[in-house]
Amino acid sequence: MIRAVLFDLDDTLMDHTSAMHAGLDEWCAELGVAQGQHARFSALERKWFSAYERGEVTHQGQRIERCREFLGQTLDDAASLADYDGYLAAYQRNWQAFPDALPALRRALAAGLNVGILTNGAREMQEGKLRAGGLNLPEVQLIATVDLGIPKPQAAAYHEGCRVLRSEPAHTLMVGDSLANDVEGARAAGLQAVYLQRDGSGEISSLDELSF
Repeated sequence: MIRAVLFDLDDTLMDHTSAMHAGLDEWCAELGVAQGQHARFSALERKWFSAYERGEVTHQGQRIERCREFLGQTLDDAASLADYDGYLAAYQRNWQAFPDALPALRRALAAGLNVGILTNGAREMQEGKLRAGGLNLPEVQLIATVDLGIPKPQAAAYHEGCRVLRSEPAHTLMVGDSLANDVEGARAAGLQAVYLQRDGSGEISSLDELSF
């Protein structure tokens, strides 16, 4: 029996990829560099965020290194973060929730489940996304692993989510788009999991398919 459900945020509830692409083009236009570098920027995001998840750099450090490598410049930490703030501002202007996100949260709550969002993003930014997407429901708990220093897919991250939701891992469902972070890691920690891929290559292609 499922008593609680944890949702991932980026590319599960919020359309991170579309916001990233639009924000990147705006930022590149401001810097006077070529637009359309989505694949390259995405690869750098995966490279450095994975390094953060492995504990090789801090959350702020992955931003610094991502900016340095993308711009191909030797910048000190402060200059790199200042440049990256331009991207973040453009990224934030393009935040939007997927249409199936709010109905899924409300459906889970209506079923009497404890509901949380387990994200590897920084709390302040993720709270902003929830407000922008109209997903900041008071009954939904945000668990930001940056606060804990234990990002997914470390087992302690899922267990903290279960603790916050007052549910045992075996009775908790994790829903997300990352095979490593939201499915394999969750199952290894004793949770149930559902793999969302909106292109149809996962277990579900829409949150509308979830029933509680």
